[in-house]
Amino acid sequence: MPLDPQDVRNALAGRLRAAAAVALDEVPDPAVAPDADTAQLLDAWADHITSTGGAPSAWLLLVAVTGRFPVDEEVHALRRLLVAEPRHRALGWLLDQGLAAFSWNDPLAELDLKVGEVVVDVDFTARHDLNTGIQRVVRQLGPRWSDRPGLTWVAWSPGGAMRHLGEVETGRVRRWAGRVGEPPAFITPRRVVVPWRSVVVLPEVPAETLCPVLATLAEHSGNSVSLIGYDAIPVVSADLMPPAEPERFVHYLTVVKHARAVSAISRAVAEEFGGFVDMLPAQGLTGPHVTSCPLPVDVPPAPTTTLTTQADPQVLVVGSHEPRKNHLAVLHAAELLWRDGLRFGLTFVGGPSWQSRGFDKAVAAAARRGRDVQILRKVADGELLARYRAARLTVFPSVHEGYGLPVAESLAVGTPVVSSDVGSMAEIAADGGVIAVDPRDDEALAAAIRTLLLDDEAHARLRAEGLARPPRTWDDYARELWEQLVDDVRDVRA
Repeated sequence: MPLDPQDVRNALAGRLRAAAAVALDEVPDPAVAPDADTAQLLDAWADHITSTGGAPSAWLLLVAVTGRFPVDEEVHALRRLLVAEPRHRALGWLLDQGLAAFSWNDPLAELDLKVGEVVVDVDFTARHDLNTGIQRVVRQLGPRWSDRPGLTWVAWSPGGAMRHLGEVETGRVRRWAGRVGEPPAFITPRRVVVPWRSVVVLPEVPAETLCPVLATLAEHSGNSVSLIGYDAIPVVSADLMPPAEPERFVHYLTVVKHARAVSAISRAVAEEFGGFVDMLPAQGLTGPHVTSCPLPVDVPPAPTTTLTTQADPQVLVVGSHEPRKNHLAVLHAAELLWRDGLRFGLTFVGGPSWQSRGFDKAVAAAARRGRDVQILRKVADGELLARYRAARLTVFPSVHEGYGLPVAESLAVGTPVVSSDVGSMAEIAADGGVIAVDPRDDEALAAAIRTLLLDDEAHARLRAEGLARPPRTWDDYARELWEQLVDDVRDVRA
Protein backbone atom coordinates (compact mmCIF):
# COMPACT_ATOMS: atom_id res chain seq x y z
CA MET A 1 0.00 0.00 0.00
CA PRO A 2 1.21 3.56 -0.67
CA LEU A 3 2.54 5.38 2.36
CA ASP A 4 0.69 8.39 3.72
CA PRO A 5 3.18 11.30 3.55
CA GLN A 6 1.86 12.57 6.86
CA ASP A 7 2.68 9.24 8.51
CA VAL A 8 6.23 9.54 7.19
CA ARG A 9 6.56 13.08 8.60
CA ASN A 10 5.13 11.94 11.94
CA ALA A 11 7.63 9.08 12.09
CA LEU A 12 10.54 11.45 11.39
CA ALA A 13 9.42 13.79 14.16
CA GLY A 14 9.09 10.83 16.51
CA ARG A 15 12.62 9.60 15.79
CA LEU A 16 14.08 13.08 16.20
CA ARG A 17 12.32 13.54 19.54
CA ALA A 18 13.28 10.10 20.85
CA ALA A 19 16.94 10.72 20.01
CA ALA A 20 16.83 14.26 21.42
CA ALA A 21 15.57 12.93 24.74
CA VAL A 22 18.84 11.06 25.32
CA ALA A 23 21.32 13.43 23.65
CA LEU A 24 20.25 17.07 24.00
CA ASP A 25 20.50 19.13 27.16
CA GLU A 26 17.22 20.89 26.37
CA VAL A 27 14.44 19.37 24.28
CA PRO A 28 11.79 21.79 22.93
CA ASP A 29 8.19 21.17 23.90
CA PRO A 30 6.21 19.32 21.21
CA ALA A 31 4.62 21.52 18.57
CA VAL A 32 1.04 20.85 17.55
CA ALA A 33 1.90 20.19 13.91
CA PRO A 34 4.44 17.42 13.19
CA ASP A 35 6.14 19.51 10.50
CA ALA A 36 6.64 22.35 12.94
CA ASP A 37 7.89 19.88 15.53
CA THR A 38 10.40 18.48 13.05
CA ALA A 39 11.61 21.98 12.18
CA GLN A 40 12.18 23.03 15.78
CA LEU A 41 13.83 19.71 16.64
CA LEU A 42 16.22 20.00 13.69
CA ASP A 43 17.11 23.52 14.84
CA ALA A 44 17.74 22.25 18.37
CA TRP A 45 19.95 19.48 17.03
CA ALA A 46 21.86 21.92 14.82
CA ASP A 47 22.40 24.30 17.76
CA HIS A 48 23.68 21.45 19.91
CA ILE A 49 26.10 20.04 17.33
CA THR A 50 27.38 23.48 16.35
CA SER A 51 28.03 24.51 19.93
CA THR A 52 29.62 21.25 21.06
CA GLY A 53 31.17 19.99 17.82
CA GLY A 54 30.10 16.58 19.02
CA ALA A 55 30.56 13.67 16.64
CA PRO A 56 28.34 11.39 18.77
CA SER A 57 25.40 13.77 18.40
CA ALA A 58 25.97 14.08 14.65
CA TRP A 59 26.07 10.28 14.41
CA LEU A 60 22.81 9.91 16.33
CA LEU A 61 21.08 12.64 14.31
CA LEU A 62 21.98 10.84 11.09
CA VAL A 63 20.52 7.61 12.49
CA ALA A 64 17.32 9.43 13.48
CA VAL A 65 16.83 11.04 10.07
CA THR A 66 17.85 8.11 7.85
CA GLY A 67 16.77 5.11 9.92
CA ARG A 68 20.17 3.49 9.31
CA PHE A 69 23.72 3.74 10.63
CA PRO A 70 25.99 6.29 8.90
CA VAL A 71 29.51 5.94 7.54
CA ASP A 72 32.48 8.12 8.41
CA GLU A 73 32.10 10.50 5.45
CA GLU A 74 28.52 11.32 6.41
CA VAL A 75 29.39 12.22 10.00
CA HIS A 76 32.19 14.51 8.86
CA ALA A 77 30.00 16.04 6.13
CA LEU A 78 27.18 16.91 8.53
CA ARG A 79 29.51 18.51 11.07
CA ARG A 80 31.30 20.47 8.35
CA LEU A 81 28.10 21.69 6.70
CA LEU A 82 26.61 22.88 9.98
CA VAL A 83 29.68 25.02 10.57
CA ALA A 84 30.56 26.17 7.04
CA GLU A 85 27.21 26.49 5.25
CA PRO A 86 23.91 28.27 5.90
CA ARG A 87 21.80 26.12 8.19
CA HIS A 88 19.06 25.53 5.64
CA ARG A 89 21.59 24.02 3.24
CA ALA A 90 23.04 21.74 5.91
CA LEU A 91 19.62 20.54 7.02
CA GLY A 92 18.51 20.19 3.41
CA TRP A 93 21.48 17.91 2.78
CA LEU A 94 20.56 15.91 5.89
CA LEU A 95 16.96 15.43 4.78
CA ASP A 96 18.16 14.38 1.33
CA GLN A 97 20.15 11.59 3.03
CA GLY A 98 16.96 10.51 4.74
CA LEU A 99 15.00 10.39 1.49
CA ALA A 100 17.73 8.37 -0.22
CA ALA A 101 17.91 5.90 2.67
CA PHE A 102 14.24 5.00 2.48
CA SER A 103 14.71 3.12 -0.76
CA TRP A 104 16.16 0.43 1.54
CA ASN A 105 14.71 1.25 4.94
CA ASP A 106 11.26 1.71 6.48
CA PRO A 107 10.19 5.39 6.40
CA LEU A 108 7.94 4.67 9.40
CA ALA A 109 10.75 3.19 11.48
CA GLU A 110 11.01 3.92 15.19
CA LEU A 111 14.14 4.05 17.33
CA ASP A 112 14.67 1.51 20.10
CA LEU A 113 17.40 3.33 22.01
CA LYS A 114 19.59 1.22 24.28
CA VAL A 115 21.14 3.67 26.74
CA GLY A 116 24.02 2.42 28.88
CA GLU A 117 23.31 -1.19 27.96
CA VAL A 118 25.06 -4.03 26.09
CA VAL A 119 24.34 -4.75 22.42
CA VAL A 120 25.81 -7.95 20.94
CA ASP A 121 26.08 -8.21 17.15
CA VAL A 122 25.51 -11.83 16.04
CA ASP A 123 24.39 -11.15 12.48
CA PHE A 124 25.94 -14.13 10.69
CA THR A 125 25.34 -16.74 13.38
CA ALA A 126 21.71 -15.67 13.74
CA ARG A 127 20.95 -15.79 10.03
CA HIS A 128 22.83 -18.95 8.99
CA ASP A 129 22.96 -22.62 9.97
CA LEU A 130 26.74 -22.87 9.47
CA ASN A 131 28.30 -24.11 12.71
CA THR A 132 32.09 -23.99 12.40
CA GLY A 133 34.60 -22.29 14.73
CA ILE A 134 33.26 -18.75 15.24
CA GLN A 135 29.61 -19.79 15.18
CA ARG A 136 30.29 -22.50 17.76
CA VAL A 137 31.78 -19.89 20.08
CA VAL A 138 28.80 -17.55 19.64
CA ARG A 139 26.32 -20.37 20.25
CA GLN A 140 28.09 -21.34 23.46
CA LEU A 141 27.89 -17.72 24.64
CA GLY A 142 24.22 -17.39 23.67
CA PRO A 143 22.59 -19.34 26.51
CA ARG A 144 25.22 -18.20 29.01
CA TRP A 145 24.84 -14.47 28.36
CA SER A 146 21.13 -14.27 27.66
CA ASP A 147 20.14 -13.77 31.30
CA ARG A 148 22.49 -10.81 31.68
CA PRO A 149 20.44 -7.67 32.42
CA GLY A 150 20.37 -4.99 29.73
CA LEU A 151 21.64 -7.22 26.92
CA THR A 152 20.23 -7.13 23.38
CA TRP A 153 21.18 -9.52 20.56
CA VAL A 154 21.11 -7.85 17.14
CA ALA A 155 21.50 -8.53 13.44
CA TRP A 156 21.54 -6.11 10.50
CA SER A 157 19.02 -5.10 7.87
CA PRO A 158 20.02 -4.93 4.18
CA GLY A 159 19.88 -1.14 4.48
CA GLY A 160 22.42 -0.91 7.30
CA ALA A 161 20.25 -0.74 10.44
CA MET A 162 20.63 -2.79 13.60
CA ARG A 163 17.54 -4.84 14.36
CA HIS A 164 16.20 -7.33 16.87
CA LEU A 165 16.46 -11.04 16.07
CA GLY A 166 13.52 -12.99 14.73
CA GLU A 167 12.28 -16.12 16.48
CA VAL A 168 14.27 -18.54 14.33
CA GLU A 169 17.36 -16.35 14.64
CA THR A 170 17.03 -16.23 18.42
CA GLY A 171 16.88 -20.02 18.46
CA ARG A 172 20.06 -20.27 16.39
CA VAL A 173 21.93 -18.11 18.90
CA ARG A 174 20.41 -19.02 22.28
CA ARG A 175 19.01 -22.54 21.80
CA TRP A 176 21.09 -24.19 19.09
CA ALA A 177 19.86 -27.72 18.40
CA GLY A 178 21.15 -28.27 14.88
CA ARG A 179 20.33 -27.04 11.41
CA VAL A 180 17.06 -25.13 11.07
CA GLY A 181 16.90 -25.39 7.30
CA GLU A 182 15.56 -21.88 6.72
CA PRO A 183 17.39 -19.45 4.41
CA PRO A 184 18.95 -16.27 5.83
CA ALA A 185 16.36 -13.61 6.63
CA PHE A 186 16.62 -10.17 5.04
CA ILE A 187 14.44 -8.06 7.31
CA THR A 188 13.73 -4.33 7.14
CA PRO A 189 12.84 -3.50 10.74
CA ARG A 190 10.10 -1.23 11.99
CA ARG A 191 12.12 -0.77 15.20
CA VAL A 192 15.79 0.13 14.71
CA VAL A 193 18.05 -0.80 17.63
CA VAL A 194 20.32 2.15 18.46
CA PRO A 195 23.01 1.84 21.15
CA TRP A 196 23.79 5.07 22.98
CA ARG A 197 26.63 5.32 25.50
CA SER A 198 26.55 1.54 25.52
CA VAL A 199 28.97 -1.33 24.98
CA VAL A 200 28.70 -2.96 21.55
CA VAL A 201 30.23 -6.45 21.52
CA LEU A 202 31.37 -8.13 18.30
CA PRO A 203 31.80 -11.88 18.95
CA GLU A 204 31.97 -12.49 15.18
CA VAL A 205 34.21 -11.14 12.45
CA PRO A 206 31.75 -8.83 10.67
CA ALA A 207 30.99 -9.00 6.98
CA GLU A 208 33.11 -6.68 4.86
CA THR A 209 30.02 -4.64 3.94
CA LEU A 210 29.35 -3.89 7.62
CA CYS A 211 32.87 -2.73 8.46
CA PRO A 212 32.38 0.92 7.37
CA VAL A 213 29.32 1.45 9.58
CA LEU A 214 30.88 -0.45 12.50
CA ALA A 215 34.13 1.52 12.21
CA THR A 216 32.07 4.74 12.24
CA LEU A 217 30.10 3.53 15.24
CA ALA A 218 33.34 2.72 17.06
CA GLU A 219 34.99 6.06 16.21
CA HIS A 220 32.16 8.57 16.33
CA SER A 221 29.06 7.31 18.17
CA GLY A 222 30.27 7.55 21.76
CA ASN A 223 29.60 3.83 22.23
CA SER A 224 32.41 1.49 23.25
CA VAL A 225 33.09 -1.38 20.85
CA SER A 226 34.76 -4.55 22.11
CA LEU A 227 35.42 -7.75 20.21
CA ILE A 228 36.80 -11.26 20.20
CA GLY A 229 40.09 -11.54 18.30
CA TYR A 230 40.19 -14.91 16.54
CA ASP A 231 43.37 -14.52 14.50
CA ALA A 232 45.26 -12.20 12.17
CA ILE A 233 46.19 -14.93 9.70
CA PRO A 234 45.08 -13.01 6.57
CA VAL A 235 47.76 -10.36 7.15
CA VAL A 236 50.39 -12.24 9.17
CA SER A 237 50.40 -15.25 6.84
CA ALA A 238 48.88 -13.72 3.73
CA ASP A 239 50.75 -16.15 1.48
CA LEU A 240 48.70 -19.00 2.94
CA MET A 241 45.32 -17.39 2.31
CA PRO A 242 43.09 -16.76 -0.72
CA PRO A 243 44.17 -13.58 -2.53
CA ALA A 244 41.07 -11.59 -1.49
CA GLU A 245 41.32 -12.38 2.22
CA PRO A 246 44.04 -9.86 3.20
CA GLU A 247 42.03 -6.97 1.75
CA ARG A 248 38.87 -8.13 3.53
CA PHE A 249 40.75 -8.36 6.79
CA VAL A 250 42.17 -4.86 6.43
CA HIS A 251 38.59 -3.56 6.29
CA TYR A 252 37.98 -5.39 9.57
CA LEU A 253 41.05 -3.72 11.08
CA THR A 254 39.39 -0.33 10.53
CA VAL A 255 36.88 -1.48 13.15
CA VAL A 256 39.55 -2.91 15.44
CA LYS A 257 41.63 0.25 15.55
CA HIS A 258 38.72 2.28 16.96
CA ALA A 259 37.59 -0.42 19.42
CA ARG A 260 38.09 -0.21 23.18
CA ALA A 261 38.96 -3.84 23.89
CA VAL A 262 40.05 -7.03 22.12
CA SER A 263 39.89 -10.39 23.88
CA ALA A 264 42.02 -12.83 21.91
CA ILE A 265 41.34 -16.57 21.93
CA SER A 266 45.00 -17.32 22.70
CA ARG A 267 48.13 -15.51 23.84
CA ALA A 268 49.57 -15.93 20.35
CA VAL A 269 46.61 -14.10 18.83
CA ALA A 270 46.90 -11.42 21.52
CA GLU A 271 50.47 -10.83 20.38
CA GLU A 272 49.30 -10.45 16.77
CA PHE A 273 46.61 -7.92 17.63
CA GLY A 274 48.99 -6.23 20.06
CA GLY A 275 51.49 -5.75 17.26
CA PHE A 276 48.82 -4.02 15.21
CA VAL A 277 47.90 -1.77 18.13
CA ASP A 278 51.56 -0.85 18.61
CA MET A 279 51.54 0.70 15.12
CA LEU A 280 48.45 2.85 15.68
CA PRO A 281 50.16 5.83 17.38
CA ALA A 282 51.56 6.63 13.92
CA GLN A 283 47.93 7.40 12.98
CA GLY A 284 47.36 9.37 16.15
CA LEU A 285 45.31 6.56 17.69
CA THR A 286 45.64 4.70 20.97
CA GLY A 287 43.89 1.54 19.83
CA PRO A 288 42.13 -1.09 21.92
CA HIS A 289 43.34 -2.74 25.09
CA VAL A 290 44.30 -6.31 24.13
CA THR A 291 43.94 -9.26 26.50
CA SER A 292 43.59 -13.01 26.03
CA CYS A 293 40.84 -15.37 27.12
CA PRO A 294 41.72 -18.86 25.82
CA LEU A 295 38.92 -20.97 24.44
CA PRO A 296 37.72 -23.87 26.58
CA VAL A 297 36.94 -27.45 25.71
CA ASP A 298 34.40 -29.24 27.86
CA VAL A 299 34.94 -32.96 28.34
CA PRO A 300 32.34 -34.32 25.92
CA PRO A 301 29.81 -37.02 26.79
CA ALA A 302 30.14 -40.55 25.52
CA PRO A 303 29.44 -40.64 21.79
CA THR A 304 26.07 -41.84 20.58
CA THR A 305 27.54 -42.88 17.23
CA THR A 306 29.12 -46.33 16.95
CA LEU A 307 31.93 -46.86 14.46
CA THR A 308 32.97 -50.10 12.84
CA THR A 309 36.01 -51.47 14.66
CA GLN A 310 39.16 -51.31 12.54
CA ALA A 311 41.92 -53.91 12.69
CA ASP A 312 44.68 -51.33 12.25
CA PRO A 313 45.24 -48.26 14.45
CA GLN A 314 43.63 -45.10 13.13
CA VAL A 315 45.25 -41.69 12.64
CA LEU A 316 42.80 -38.78 12.54
CA VAL A 317 43.36 -35.34 11.00
CA VAL A 318 40.64 -32.72 11.59
CA GLY A 319 40.44 -29.38 9.81
CA SER A 320 39.51 -27.72 6.54
CA HIS A 321 41.74 -28.68 3.63
CA GLU A 322 43.66 -25.48 3.00
CA PRO A 323 47.41 -24.88 2.63
CA ARG A 324 48.11 -23.59 6.15
CA LYS A 325 46.72 -26.79 7.70
CA ASN A 326 49.74 -28.60 6.21
CA HIS A 327 47.79 -31.72 5.24
CA LEU A 328 50.10 -32.58 2.36
CA ALA A 329 52.90 -32.88 4.91
CA VAL A 330 50.78 -35.35 6.90
CA LEU A 331 50.14 -37.40 3.77
CA HIS A 332 53.86 -37.37 2.96
CA ALA A 333 54.78 -38.47 6.49
CA ALA A 334 52.20 -41.25 6.31
CA GLU A 335 53.64 -42.45 2.99
CA LEU A 336 57.11 -42.66 4.55
CA LEU A 337 55.72 -44.81 7.36
CA TRP A 338 53.67 -47.02 5.04
CA ARG A 339 56.81 -47.66 2.98
CA ASP A 340 58.55 -48.74 6.18
CA GLY A 341 55.86 -51.37 6.67
CA LEU A 342 53.70 -49.70 9.34
CA ARG A 343 50.00 -50.51 9.15
CA PHE A 344 47.46 -47.82 10.04
CA GLY A 345 44.47 -46.01 8.60
CA LEU A 346 44.53 -42.28 7.90
CA THR A 347 41.32 -40.22 7.88
CA PHE A 348 41.06 -36.53 7.03
CA VAL A 349 37.87 -34.88 8.33
CA GLY A 350 37.04 -31.41 7.05
CA GLY A 351 35.57 -29.36 4.27
CA PRO A 352 37.23 -28.24 1.06
CA SER A 353 38.83 -24.85 0.84
CA TRP A 354 40.84 -22.81 -1.59
CA GLN A 355 43.58 -24.79 -3.36
CA SER A 356 42.28 -28.09 -1.95
CA ARG A 357 42.06 -29.75 -5.37
CA GLY A 358 45.73 -30.75 -5.34
CA PHE A 359 45.31 -32.31 -1.92
CA ASP A 360 42.23 -34.24 -3.06
CA LYS A 361 44.18 -35.62 -6.03
CA ALA A 362 47.10 -36.66 -3.81
CA VAL A 363 44.79 -38.55 -1.44
CA ALA A 364 43.01 -40.23 -4.35
CA ALA A 365 46.37 -41.28 -5.83
CA ALA A 366 47.47 -42.76 -2.50
CA ALA A 367 44.20 -44.69 -2.21
CA ARG A 368 44.70 -46.10 -5.73
CA ARG A 369 48.10 -47.37 -4.60
CA GLY A 370 46.33 -49.32 -1.88
CA ARG A 371 46.97 -46.95 1.01
CA ASP A 372 44.34 -46.90 3.78
CA VAL A 373 43.42 -43.23 3.48
CA GLN A 374 40.12 -41.37 3.12
CA ILE A 375 38.58 -37.90 3.21
CA LEU A 376 35.28 -37.30 5.03
CA ARG A 377 33.69 -33.97 4.11
CA LYS A 378 30.52 -33.84 6.20
CA VAL A 379 30.70 -35.41 9.64
CA ALA A 380 28.11 -34.84 12.36
CA ASP A 381 29.28 -33.84 15.84
CA GLY A 382 28.46 -37.27 17.26
CA GLU A 383 30.48 -39.08 14.63
CA LEU A 384 33.42 -36.70 15.02
CA LEU A 385 33.48 -37.33 18.76
CA ALA A 386 33.39 -41.08 18.14
CA ARG A 387 36.31 -40.76 15.72
CA TYR A 388 38.33 -38.76 18.25
CA ARG A 389 37.81 -41.52 20.82
CA ALA A 390 38.54 -44.36 18.39
CA ALA A 391 41.75 -42.86 17.00
CA ARG A 392 45.16 -43.99 18.19
CA LEU A 393 46.33 -40.40 17.70
CA THR A 394 45.40 -37.18 15.94
CA VAL A 395 47.72 -35.01 13.87
CA PHE A 396 47.47 -31.22 13.60
CA PRO A 397 50.67 -29.72 12.13
CA SER A 398 49.19 -26.38 11.05
CA VAL A 399 51.64 -23.57 10.42
CA HIS A 400 49.31 -20.84 11.75
CA GLU A 401 46.18 -21.06 13.92
CA GLY A 402 44.21 -18.77 16.15
CA TYR A 403 43.72 -21.55 18.65
CA GLY A 404 43.86 -25.09 17.24
CA LEU A 405 40.56 -26.42 18.56
CA PRO A 406 41.03 -29.98 17.18
CA VAL A 407 44.09 -30.35 19.42
CA ALA A 408 42.13 -29.46 22.52
CA GLU A 409 39.14 -31.59 21.47
CA SER A 410 41.35 -34.63 20.99
CA LEU A 411 43.07 -34.19 24.34
CA ALA A 412 39.71 -33.80 26.09
CA VAL A 413 38.88 -37.43 25.27
CA GLY A 414 42.39 -38.70 26.03
CA THR A 415 43.66 -39.15 22.47
CA PRO A 416 47.30 -38.00 22.14
CA VAL A 417 48.21 -35.45 19.49
CA VAL A 418 51.10 -34.69 17.18
CA SER A 419 50.95 -30.93 16.73
CA SER A 420 52.99 -27.88 15.82
CA ASP A 421 55.44 -26.26 18.19
CA VAL A 422 54.48 -22.73 17.14
CA GLY A 423 51.95 -20.11 18.22
CA SER A 424 48.71 -21.09 19.90
CA MET A 425 49.38 -24.79 19.34
CA ALA A 426 52.52 -24.55 21.46
CA GLU A 427 50.38 -22.98 24.21
CA ILE A 428 48.05 -25.98 24.18
CA ALA A 429 50.94 -28.46 24.05
CA ALA A 430 52.51 -26.95 27.16
CA ASP A 431 49.91 -28.61 29.41
CA GLY A 432 50.72 -32.12 28.18
CA GLY A 433 49.38 -34.84 25.96
CA VAL A 434 51.15 -33.59 22.83
CA ILE A 435 54.29 -34.27 20.84
CA ALA A 436 55.10 -30.85 19.39
CA VAL A 437 57.19 -30.68 16.22
CA ASP A 438 58.33 -28.13 13.68
CA PRO A 439 55.48 -28.19 11.15
CA ARG A 440 57.96 -27.70 8.30
CA ASP A 441 60.15 -30.66 9.31
CA ASP A 442 58.75 -33.69 7.47
CA GLU A 443 61.08 -36.17 9.16
CA ALA A 444 60.20 -34.90 12.64
CA LEU A 445 56.51 -35.17 11.82
CA ALA A 446 56.90 -38.76 10.61
CA ALA A 447 59.00 -39.67 13.66
CA ALA A 448 56.37 -38.31 16.07
CA ILE A 449 53.58 -40.26 14.35
CA ARG A 450 55.77 -43.38 14.44
CA THR A 451 56.31 -42.95 18.18
CA LEU A 452 52.61 -42.80 18.98
CA LEU A 453 51.84 -45.75 16.69
CA LEU A 454 54.52 -48.07 18.08
CA ASP A 455 55.50 -46.92 21.59
CA ASP A 456 52.71 -48.01 23.95
CA GLU A 457 54.47 -46.54 26.98
CA ALA A 458 54.78 -43.09 25.39
CA HIS A 459 51.19 -43.34 24.19
CA ALA A 460 49.90 -44.19 27.67
CA ARG A 461 51.89 -41.37 29.24
CA LEU A 462 50.58 -38.77 26.81
CA ARG A 463 47.03 -40.08 27.15
CA ALA A 464 47.27 -39.67 30.93
CA GLU A 465 48.68 -36.16 30.52
CA GLY A 466 45.81 -35.22 28.23
CA LEU A 467 43.16 -36.45 30.64
CA ALA A 468 44.88 -34.67 33.55
CA ARG A 469 44.91 -31.27 31.87
CA PRO A 470 43.36 -28.46 33.94
CA PRO A 471 39.64 -28.29 33.23
CA ARG A 472 38.22 -25.18 31.61
CA THR A 473 34.54 -24.94 30.75
CA TRP A 474 32.39 -22.74 28.54
CA ASP A 475 30.91 -21.29 31.72
CA ASP A 476 34.42 -20.17 32.70
CA TYR A 477 35.02 -18.70 29.27
CA ALA A 478 31.70 -16.85 29.11
CA ARG A 479 32.24 -15.31 32.54
CA GLU A 480 35.83 -14.21 31.88
CA LEU A 481 34.97 -12.90 28.43
CA TRP A 482 32.13 -10.76 29.84
CA GLU A 483 34.55 -9.31 32.37
CA GLN A 484 37.05 -8.37 29.65
CA LEU A 485 34.65 -7.11 26.98
CA VAL A 486 31.94 -5.52 29.13
CA ASP A 487 32.84 -4.97 32.79
CA ASP A 488 36.38 -3.71 32.17
CA VAL A 489 35.20 -1.46 29.32
CA ARG A 490 32.49 0.03 31.53
CA ASP A 491 35.07 0.68 34.26
CA VAL A 492 37.21 2.64 31.79
CA ARG A 493 34.18 4.67 30.61
CA ALA A 494 33.29 5.48 34.22
